[in-house]
Amino acid sequence: MSEAPQVPAEGAVPVFVLEGEDGHSYECEFLDRFDFEENEYALLLKLAEEGAEEELDEEDQTLVIMRVFERGTDLIFQTIDNDEEFNKVVAFVEAKVEAERAAMEAEGQN
Repeated sequence: MSEAPQVPAEGAVPVFVLEGEDGHSYECEFLDRFDFEENEYALLLKLAEEGAEEELDEEDQTLVIMRVFERGTDLIFQTIDNDEEFNKVVAFVEAKVEAERAAMEAEGQN
């Protein structure tokens, strides 16, 4: 479980430093926050290992999905340890992305 200092301000592109179970820290850009099956989740983009000299290439960046909740003004990120829950959330995100892509393509045709 990782903790971020503050709920991001409107319009800001928040970047959080999360600590993995192995003790390594890494930076993630906050992409989206969504509800699914009575839980709230965050979609994050892993940017680079803390202390790395260069940013990751776009193809080396990794999406991270974590359960999220607020404690006061802090966002608390929690790993999804249950494989069944994780797979359902991944399927939901994939369907959401595909629906958004189809909507964008439909707009482009009009």
